[in-house]
Amino acid sequence: MTLLFEENQGILEIMLDGLADSILVVDSSASILFANKAVKDLFELTRDPVGRDILEVVRNHRIHKLVRETIESKKPVTEEIELTSGQRDTGQVVLSVNAEPLPGFVGDKYFRVILRDDTHRVETEQVRRDFVANASHELRTPLSIINGYIENLREGAVEDSKLAHRFLGIMKNHGDRIARIVEDMLTISKFESAAHDPTKAGAFDLQSCAHDVVERLHPLIEEKQANITVTPENSPSLICGDRFYWDQIFFNLVENALKQNVRTGLNVKISFHDQDTHFRICISDDGVGIPMAELPFIFKRFYRVEKHHSKEIKGTGLGLSIVKRAIESHGGTVEASSTPGKETAFVIHVPKGDVEHAVLMETESEEQLCEAR
Repeated sequence: MTLLFEENQGILEIMLDGLADSILVVDSSASILFANKAVKDLFELTRDPVGRDILEVVRNHRIHKLVRETIESKKPVTEEIELTSGQRDTGQVVLSVNAEPLPGFVGDKYFRVILRDDTHRVETEQVRRDFVANASHELRTPLSIINGYIENLREGAVEDSKLAHRFLGIMKNHGDRIARIVEDMLTISKFESAAHDPTKAGAFDLQSCAHDVVERLHPLIEEKQANITVTPENSPSLICGDRFYWDQIFFNLVENALKQNVRTGLNVKISFHDQDTHFRICISDDGVGIPMAELPFIFKRFYRVEKHHSKEIKGTGLGLSIVKRAIESHGGTVEASSTPGKETAFVIHVPKGDVEHAVLMETESEEQLCEAR
């Protein structure tokens, strides 16, 4: 019987050690009777915590106070607690702490403490709050400008046809900017809510996608008298991925290069390098560049390099954030480098995926469709 109990206890401990949550069992004096592996990892313990007071182990008075409150009241207590960076080399950790009497024992002699790392959830919520606040600000500015010009037109500017035409042009530009902000926000929402793996979407030719984007940007390219080259020419670059995502990547990077430079004759190069299982893609231009101090921040949402902006309507500040998110969703990375006045380059490394399998699946699907007809 004793052997069976010990065996069951061992199985239970193995199961609890496999959980991500930190779980402790303490007695009425707050002495630890059990602690799973996650507890030892969370508090970076080098000694066995069993038999020690919980305060000695967690080194946090708020957690200790919460556990003592549960012991004295015999009622569950839950609180969110932040561990300081001094307790963790990785920085601040937000814990959801739940302490309650352990059910099934007479007299409430034992108490269970569950520590759940909620850092990611809290950080995500903060990012969302910041995003909403920034988006509101970005939308409010052009709306205020539009409303101002509407008031001017109502107050008599409409009688001057040239002035009215100028006002309407400015209003349209800001209206277009609002539409672009909303479009970019919807794109980000799609990335973050997508349940599907974009690398499972099928195979397509990256170079063909880049050519299509250049064609879409043709009016802006002509206006800027820019030169766009895609190399090597007529070289298939098959990859497993979502073409919509890559359309966003190429469009934002090329459009960004064109809009950030006021001078004509800009040279933009899109080059593809086959590296066996990966592609190395470089989008570079010889424009004004990005100051070195700004480079670490350019992929942040709503961040704009103001110093070198043209006098045109500003971008949304979301384009490069979309680029980074889309590339990472394909298991890739993107890095930016710049020598102002000489070259700015965005270098992408991305795995090709199982292209042969994707092509085979598409072929079989097409054959089945033909047979059904």
